Amino acid sequence: MTRSEIKTLFQRFADVRIGVIGDFAVDLYFDLQTETGERSLETHLDVFWGSHPRASLGAAGNVVQNLVALGISQIQVLGCIGNDLFGREMQYLFNSLGVNTQHLHVVDYDWDTCVYAKPNQAGQEANRIDFGTGNTLSDALFANLLIGLEQALRDLDVLIINQQFPNPLLPENRLNNLNELIARFPAVQVVADMRDVGRHVRGATLKVNTAELGHFLGIPVPTEPDLDWCVEQANAFRECSDTPLLITRGHAGIFYLDEYETQTVEGLSLQGELDTVGAGDTVVATWSACLGAGATSVQALEIANLAAAVTIQKLAQTGTASLSEILDLHHTYVAHD
Repeated sequence: MTRSEIKTLFQRFADVRIGVIGDFAVDLYFDLQTETGERSLETHLDVFWGSHPRASLGAAGNVVQNLVALGISQIQVLGCIGNDLFGREMQYLFNSLGVNTQHLHVVDYDWDTCVYAKPNQAGQEANRIDFGTGNTLSDALFANLLIGLEQALRDLDVLIINQQFPNPLLPENRLNNLNELIARFPAVQVVADMRDVGRHVRGATLKVNTAELGHFLGIPVPTEPDLDWCVEQANAFRECSDTPLLITRGHAGIFYLDEYETQTVEGLSLQGELDTVGAGDTVVATWSACLGAGATSVQALEIANLAAAVTIQKLAQTGTASLSEILDLHHTYVAHD
């Protein structure tokens, strides 16, 4: 794509309406110092010091902030948060982005807002501390969530389904209900990123990485799976499911396959230190925005590849990619090829 074509596509993003349902989290970053020379007078244990706390949206929330960075302004989120300080922080972050939280349920009991606490010690991420990844959604609250989803689907162009937690908002035993509801809205394009239960979703493009594809098929994954391996396994997956596949291949690029076409884009040869955390969310958000704006699969692959290349160059953060950043990268790596 040319620079002009990319800008024209992004102009259409303003009219795209996207919903995101699934596992929302807060990413909490802070600097940790363990050698302080201080001991607690009460417990007589060493005291650690934390500094520079900073929060951003994680998991499905990272998909949302990527959508906003791309210029999508009509976003609805559907999920659950706890009635706790992290839940209030998530609400604040969503409100700051102008996101519609009408269907984000606040649960008053037995539900901790999910938090990925990521201490940075001497320039390296130390042991992560997770909150809320073992929540269990009641049947009554799930029913209310489906009611909200039905209302939202009437006004959406694209629905993104996210599953990340070990005990997710949408476990396997509830996907039939979700599939039946989605089937009633064929005009809505659906993109699913579900690392454990994705093989059970229907009516959606399933985004996977090569490790997840191998997991779904129950086969080992080569250290460096090549394109032929991806094509072979994607076709094997589609023998038991008609689901289109969007396969991220790390530095090798992205691969797309459905019943009509097979497309691939090669990764960019980036220099310097890279951080791939959240890159899959960037791909999901960019692909979804492009589909909602009427882009072809080839165009969506190219833009998603550029966007992911932007975010992996942002260290110690769940990065996003804006139009200006994508255009700069396009100018550097693509326009001069």
